[in-house]
Amino acid sequence: MASPFCALLRTKTAYYRTPDGERIFKPDESTACYTCLKTQRPVGPDGRPVDAQACGADRGCFEQE
Repeated sequence: MASPFCALLRTKTAYYRTPDGERIFKPDESTACYTCLKTQRPVGPDGRPVDAQACGADRGCFEQE
């Protein structure tokens, strides 16, 4: 199953994986601070904020994992 999240999206829990190899994202967690690996900032290359809801395939900077 393909991940709905951009491969460049990171948060502190995104470095952990399930036994199946999927990254663990908790989009409803209020303490999550997201960054983009490409920009190293909380905004993507397109200048828009990054988070689990916003970083999907509809963005031009999206990279499939």
